[in-house]
Amino acid sequence: MPKVIRYTTLVDPGIRYPQEEFAELIQIYLADPEGWEAHGYTFVFTPKNPDVLVRLVDPKDIVKICGLPDNLSCATMNGHNIYLNSNRWLHGAAASKLPLARYRQYMVSHEMGHILGHEHEKCPGRGQPAPIMLQQTIGIGQCKANTAITKTDSKV
Repeated sequence: MPKVIRYTTLVDPGIRYPQEEFAELIQIYLADPEGWEAHGYTFVFTPKNPDVLVRLVDPKDIVKICGLPDNLSCATMNGHNIYLNSNRWLHGAAASKLPLARYRQYMVSHEMGHILGHEHEKCPGRGQPAPIMLQQTIGIGQCKANTAITKTDSKV
C-alpha cells in the first residue's frame, strides 16, 4: 500500500509566477513515473490540512528561513515545508546540465526527497546517472544529468 502524502502549493507574494501554473507543474512533477511514486508514495493535492507545503519563495527568504546561500532551495528533513528558490525556478542552474523543465523536476524531487528523510548523496561514478539527492544545482561532477530516482537515492 503506497504512503499517501497530501500537499498544497503557494507562490509567495511578490513572486511573479502564476499560482495555478505552479500548482499544476508541481502535480506533474510529483506524478513522474520515474519519481518517488515508483518507490511507494502517492502525492495528492489538497487545499486544506496538507502534510507538505510546497512554496515558491524569493532567494533572500532561503537565507532567512533555511540559513543557506540564496542560490539554493531547501526543505525540512522529515518535515512539512519545501522552499523552492524562485530564481532557480525561473532560470534553472547551468551546473546541473539540465534544461529548465527537467531542472524543475529535479528541484521538486530533490526537496521532496528531504521531506521523505533522504540525505544528500555523491556522484556514484563516472558516467552514472546523477542521484536526485545529489546537489545538482551546484554541479553533477562526473555523473550524467538525470531526473529519475536512482538506486543511490532510494536506499533508506
